[in-house]
Amino acid sequence: MWPLTADRPKALLPVAGVPFIELQFRLLAEVGVEEVILTVGREHEVAWKDYAAGVDHPRVVVSVEESPLDTAGPVCAVCPQLDDRFLVLNGDVVLEGELERFVAEAPELPAVLALVEVADPSAYGVVVTAQDGTVERFIEKPPPGTASARTINAGMYLMTRQVLERYPPGRLSFEREVFPALVESGELGGVTISGEWLDIGTPDLYLAAHDAVAAGRSRLVQFPGRFDGAWSYISPSAEVESDALVEEAIVLDGARVRSGATVRRAVIGWGAEVENGATVTGASLIGAGAVVGAGCEIDRGARVAPHTKLEPGSVTFSPPGEREDA
Repeated sequence: MWPLTADRPKALLPVAGVPFIELQFRLLAEVGVEEVILTVGREHEVAWKDYAAGVDHPRVVVSVEESPLDTAGPVCAVCPQLDDRFLVLNGDVVLEGELERFVAEAPELPAVLALVEVADPSAYGVVVTAQDGTVERFIEKPPPGTASARTINAGMYLMTRQVLERYPPGRLSFEREVFPALVESGELGGVTISGEWLDIGTPDLYLAAHDAVAAGRSRLVQFPGRFDGAWSYISPSAEVESDALVEEAIVLDGARVRSGATVRRAVIGWGAEVENGATVTGASLIGAGAVVGAGCEIDRGARVAPHTKLEPGSVTFSPPGEREDA
């Protein structure tokens, strides 16, 4: 998601104006979670601590990795601060599932995965469970039509401290080390739940998350107003001039879209500007404070670095002599 993540973590990117991490807080509140420990990297330490200082509920504790510890290592590092039983969620994806049912129906095992069923699991790691809910095996990205199950890991786990107390401090992976070992010992379970899956890991997924919210499929966040056709999210502090077109796009705080400009399926970062007649399309990302000069064409997933100024007409896919208005 760079350049949007140049100075802030991905999990603080807004969805319909709400920092993504708050959707997880809302989900956790449904099962009475009162404290959240955020395990974060050094790169965005200040941004996370500033954010946590402004959160009233739940209580937010920020734990900073001095060096990258993979997926399970950061949780091991805060093990003494955890209850005997706790939840682990990934930072850039949330399954708006029945968390209360997941916790209630979890088998009495040291670790349990929340699973979600997908139509085509070939792009994922498939999780195969037995009748009693015990995970039997993982199948990594099976060819289409060959998998014996369609359930995949939803990035949400219910665990006990004893699982992580077996490992020394340091780098550790849930996916490559902890979960395979638990399968071998018969200590890993899975519960299949349903719900909208919001993922902000790529520009296309970030826009798709807004598609879902605009269509009313999210129960954790809503757009203001109703949408019968194309949506757009324009921050209250952004400016879009009357004859500019913004469609299925996101315009963040302080950004400006000038007269005659078109922004479609793209994200305009904080304080950025799209000048007269410029177009930004194709899941492109414009960094904070950048300027897309008049007549420029930004397309095909292009990324404009923060505070960069593109001179008028300097980037284009259509030479002037080939344009319809030439």
